[in-house]
Amino acid sequence: MSNGLLSAIRFVGAGLTLTLLLTGCEQVVYRDKELFNPPPDTISGFLGYFNVATQQTTCGNCHVGKQAEWAGTGHSRAWEHLQASGHAVESCNACHTVNERGNVVAVAAGYNAVQDSAYHDVQCESCHGPGAQHLAGPEAIQPLASIAVGTDSTNGCGECHQGSHTPYVEEWSASPHGYGGTVSSSGVPLFVSNGPRDPCKNCHEGRQALQINFGGLDPRLSGQTGGERGVYLEANTPGAYQPITCAVCHDPHNAANEGQLRAPLGEPELNQVCVHCHRREGHATGGVATRRGPHGAQGLVVIDEDVGWIPPNWPYTERILPTHSADNPRLCAACHVTAFEIKDAAGSFVKNYTGHLFEAIPCIDQTTGEPIPGGSCSDAQRYFGGCAVSGCHGSAGAARTALAAVRARLNYLTDALWADTDGDAVMETTDGGLLPKVLAQAIAQNQRNVINLYDTSLTVADGAIWNAQLASTHGRSYWLNFKVDGQNTCATPGCTTGGGSNTGHKSSGDGVHNPFLLEALLIESIKAVQTTYGLAPSQALDLRVRATPPAGVRPIK
Repeated sequence: MSNGLLSAIRFVGAGLTLTLLLTGCEQVVYRDKELFNPPPDTISGFLGYFNVATQQTTCGNCHVGKQAEWAGTGHSRAWEHLQASGHAVESCNACHTVNERGNVVAVAAGYNAVQDSAYHDVQCESCHGPGAQHLAGPEAIQPLASIAVGTDSTNGCGECHQGSHTPYVEEWSASPHGYGGTVSSSGVPLFVSNGPRDPCKNCHEGRQALQINFGGLDPRLSGQTGGERGVYLEANTPGAYQPITCAVCHDPHNAANEGQLRAPLGEPELNQVCVHCHRREGHATGGVATRRGPHGAQGLVVIDEDVGWIPPNWPYTERILPTHSADNPRLCAACHVTAFEIKDAAGSFVKNYTGHLFEAIPCIDQTTGEPIPGGSCSDAQRYFGGCAVSGCHGSAGAARTALAAVRARLNYLTDALWADTDGDAVMETTDGGLLPKVLAQAIAQNQRNVINLYDTSLTVADGAIWNAQLASTHGRSYWLNFKVDGQNTCATPGCTTGGGSNTGHKSSGDGVHNPFLLEALLIESIKAVQTTYGLAPSQALDLRVRATPPAGVRPIK
């Protein structure tokens, strides 16, 4: 195998020389310079560096643009960083060199077979596999990388980015982005059940999320086509559905953005990396049934972009950005991707936490000190350390107090619209708040479509419900899956009442995503309901905005 491989490489070089000689020009001196060296590990065919001193990869002699991008990444300095760390040991070498890790090769190869400096750093072949066969037959052999990830993967990012020091894959696998994501009613992971569904696949299935969101297309549109940025093993394999893997958000070749992300991390705009998907539906629109409520609207709330139902006489002329986006250079990641060390009772290092559960204030196992994926616990058992280092709060305790305050305020205001007093997640005339009174009026006047999220009209009551769904906290989760007593499921006069459910996604982060905006939307919604339907609350309401107004927010009057 190795002799055939070297013979093929030599033939390629000779062919290039002959071609250039036959097309010679006057006064041009041609010097034959092969663009490759014989691979140190002749069995595997990993080519490695063409020039170790300049870090010119053999692949980069042809793929010049990718070589330039890669040179700016941490992968290109993996060996140097390891040696400078002060704790380099032989067991670390496998993830700082070119070898069988990260690609389809299944036996010891590259640096693990021949410890040559040509294999230093994480080069192109670390992910794409050996390049010698591709060099011999570029059209026939194309070493494609994989975007599949898992703790048991035999290729891809997970072969290195796991373990006690870098447990990215273990955390990601347990997260909603990974295999720990939610499942359908039949128990099938959403990335599988939504893989063929349009437009759900645009954000729930890894290949489509990569194509649509980072190919310049709006994820809210369906029926769009466009090429993936780069080609990978699973790109055109029917049924090879993927969760939101590392490569969906991170660009393996380019370090133009922090963390090699495919889009900016810190700008409060639609192009922000997380907002690419967390923007599916944020505003209520006439002509469209609103029974599914806000959907993936977390990013839109944070940046105040095309979000909420804007009540009559809305008093603000400026976009409302919270301090969590306006004064936060890492935006979503400042809270949702917060790393810290996990130590034992004696204070000794146990493992790192990288933040790739994507939980802003994760529950902490009180015995081990480790975050609990999807854990349910009190605020006292949650980690608020990330809030204290983000530049917003002076201490973890201060952040905890601030969360409790904004959560209580939003609960107070959503209760003013509807308090589910009997806990059955059905809006009834006997419940508390203004909307049950609107419902009573509608029933008495035989105008049930005044509150009907199944028809296409958008009433003031419907809009107020949308804003309450946007602002609802974990303590008022009934807003995200409820029924309206006697609600019509169509707008045709005399149609039967099917009692359909109205749903929505968690959007507010218990208010943290944008306290001032959410509070303002609720207050103006309450005023609009009172004015439109001639109602008074059961008790006096405090309708002053309590949150600190962000810089630039100016009322009209």
